[in-house]
Amino acid sequence: MLRAKPTSRLFALLLGLVTACQDHTRSEPSRGEPEQIAVLYVCGNGFDLQNRSPSPITVQYEVIGTSEEGELLLPPRPDQRTASTTRLITLHRGSLEVSFQGEALSPVSNSAVACSTGLAAEPRATRGEWTPAFAWPIVAVHLHLLPDGKVLSWGAVGTPQVWDPETGEFTTSPSTTQLFCSGHAFLPDGRLMVTGGHITEHHGLPDANVFDPAARAWTPVSPMRRGRWYPTSTTLADGSLLTLGGRDQQGSEVDLPEVWTGGGWRSLPGARRVVPYYPRMFVAPNGLVFYAGELQEAAYLDPAGSGQWTPVAGSNYGQRDYGSAVMYRPGKVMIVGGSDPPEGAPTNTAETIDLNGVSPSWRYTDPMSRPRRQFNATLLPDGRVLATGGTSAAGFSNPSGAVHEAEVWDPVSGRWSLLAPNRVTRVYHSTTLLLQDGRILHAGSGDGAHLPREVNAEIFSPPYLFHGPRPSITDAPEAVGYGQQIFLATPDAGQIVRMTLVRLGSVTHGFDQNQRFLELSFRRAAGGLMITAPARSDLAPPGHYLVFAVNEAGVPSMGRTVRVG
Repeated sequence: MLRAKPTSRLFALLLGLVTACQDHTRSEPSRGEPEQIAVLYVCGNGFDLQNRSPSPITVQYEVIGTSEEGELLLPPRPDQRTASTTRLITLHRGSLEVSFQGEALSPVSNSAVACSTGLAAEPRATRGEWTPAFAWPIVAVHLHLLPDGKVLSWGAVGTPQVWDPETGEFTTSPSTTQLFCSGHAFLPDGRLMVTGGHITEHHGLPDANVFDPAARAWTPVSPMRRGRWYPTSTTLADGSLLTLGGRDQQGSEVDLPEVWTGGGWRSLPGARRVVPYYPRMFVAPNGLVFYAGELQEAAYLDPAGSGQWTPVAGSNYGQRDYGSAVMYRPGKVMIVGGSDPPEGAPTNTAETIDLNGVSPSWRYTDPMSRPRRQFNATLLPDGRVLATGGTSAAGFSNPSGAVHEAEVWDPVSGRWSLLAPNRVTRVYHSTTLLLQDGRILHAGSGDGAHLPREVNAEIFSPPYLFHGPRPSITDAPEAVGYGQQIFLATPDAGQIVRMTLVRLGSVTHGFDQNQRFLELSFRRAAGGLMITAPARSDLAPPGHYLVFAVNEAGVPSMGRTVRVG
């Protein structure tokens, strides 16, 4: 066999020569044997082979050396069997993906495939498109979209970074607190409040820090009564900030919620309750804070006075350990994926609840195509929900079951659709963030659980970006009050059929603590659109949102940042 020259950290993998090629028109092979195919893996690249024909194929490979970061990963598919001792892959209908741990992979063409498998390239208009992975200075365990469109991130190792999507440049922003495993949400003025931080595993700091996007600087503020490691922070309807859950300096579970009032912290002794790490919390249209999981038992938290919990109907599935949740419309919440029991087999099920009703209850919606745990659910400009990353294998964060295909849920039809696969395995500590231009940043994975440190990121362009020219918003006010009408200038007013509002993202550990979605009423006017802001702060907590104009083809404009409230 030929040996390729190694890259700085990768050696060549040669997918060996075998005897015959598959044609999608051929019948099952004689004697029940899978047909075989010859494919060359190019040093340093990723590799993806798909089989949509009725007959299986066999790929034989040989590893010539290994990377310095680890061993070869062969993520299994439900319809793929591997025999690692003989290094043979029998691929039935499905996809085989090969990559090295810890490496940012470049795209690879299939020019080295010895014969056609009858496969056509997926159209971007139905599956979307991923960029190759590009370098990120740290593992982006925490990811935030700032009001100016830049992105703040930090992990367990290294200095917090601000990334400019337009230039690709990174700027460091040091903090005196170890911010790893903290909670966070945006304050009404656009500053990011960060609660807690890292001492050691399961031991949290009481620190509270505020990041000013304009100054690119951190300011310590009054600490909380107890430390918090893995808490959730939620911006309330009155602009204050609720922090809930986590473990303190001694490693004890924190049952006392606290509220940041702008000058200090107020405790809620009437609402003492132990909840799992990073509780999935949302401000509901009734002004209460809804606990959607991960526990099966849902509840409202009233942050007024000393605080109080009120039970709500529980999940039909059960506990959703490391599942994800979103408020996809005001008062309408989806919780999806995860596992019960913890570290058991992940589920593909999804449930929704409508908090606008008198007696809200969870109802199953269409399940995902892939079970997922350690993944992210992200709201898109068109109001759909994107699922990215994760694993389908049992265990805390088992990369052998890595899920690379993205998929999207439509609240109107209640159905999921599979999208294009990304290249890098992203499980525990992965993050996904909606950018100002409507693309999706997918980063992180590692900095824990003995997983490779993925110091890279990928960007996904959803199918809506390939449906034709984008409408534009040429001018918009910087702020709008509740119920107020404002004018947005656009030359494409006649094409616009929807105006949407998406709160800036602030995500970690599979949950965005800040994002939510709303539809806006509007009417056409000379030179643009008159839109009406949300009527109340319990529908849209005060802060910064992206406004998108969506045309008849479903294509969103660039988002314009507007402060609401």
